Amino acid sequence: ANIAIGNSLYEEAFAIFKKFEVNTSAIQVLIEHITNLDRAYEFAERCNESAVWSQLAKAQLQQSLVKEAIDSYIKADDPTAYMDVVETAHRTGQWEDLVRYLTMARKKARESFVESELIYAFAKTNRLADLEEFIAAPNHADIQKIGDRCFDDGMYEPAKLLYNNVSNFARLAITLVHLKEYNGAVESARKANSTRTWKEVCFACVNAEQFRLAQNCGLHIVVHADELEDLINYYQDRGYFDELINLLEAALGLERAHMGMFTELAILYSKYRPEKMREHLELFWSRVNIPKVLRAAEQAHLWSELVFL
Repeated sequence: ANIAIGNSLYEEAFAIFKKFEVNTSAIQVLIEHITNLDRAYEFAERCNESAVWSQLAKAQLQQSLVKEAIDSYIKADDPTAYMDVVETAHRTGQWEDLVRYLTMARKKARESFVESELIYAFAKTNRLADLEEFIAAPNHADIQKIGDRCFDDGMYEPAKLLYNNVSNFARLAITLVHLKEYNGAVESARKANSTRTWKEVCFACVNAEQFRLAQNCGLHIVVHADELEDLINYYQDRGYFDELINLLEAALGLERAHMGMFTELAILYSKYRPEKMREHLELFWSRVNIPKVLRAAEQAHLWSELVFL
């Protein structure tokens, strides 16, 4: 048979291999020399051996026949080429077929890569119930990493399930903002309890005009003197003066209230609610930055307040 191949007598070589049931060599001749995948498929069907199906699958994959290759790999029960299958399926966007392949591969090889890619394929095919069931059971997947990939691809529903699973509340909060689930976002920000997350959720709530929720977040931000200016500018630039004043008024009673808050509220009163300025100063004159408030009162021509200070 090898002499026949050497002399380009491929049909004869195929016939010899077939007769002596050297089936892997026979299909190799069909694939590499006769280059007829249809005949190779018929031959694989007839002898139905794992090694034969694997060779056919490899050839089909090289020609980007992803569905056919995956069918052949499943018949071979062969998960060894999972890297190539995943890469090709990603390139051609055949996610449903990839789910079938990785489900088979996972039974044979419980690799982190296989399980992670299966979760991602579930997300891509919007099979959220399957995804949820998968991550609820013991697994070796890198759930955080797949959550980030889903988030970056704008697949926020699966990202929400994944971040929730690994208790990454900071990322979960931002994901819920994208899903316009603002109540949940505030709750996650509370669990994450980082100033950066509070700010991201607060500003998103302001953009959505969810001012009650924005205020809940804002109360955790204004107590940090170095974050106060950012917050005030964000509200002011969008013209939400009343909401900003309400937020600072609510914050004055906080245990961690600081001079900056009393001062900025006085300045806001001088600009937008001059009738409230006098009462504020009488109550809190000892807690404001007097030079700053004097300048604001002067600019607003609030002479009696100026005299009071």
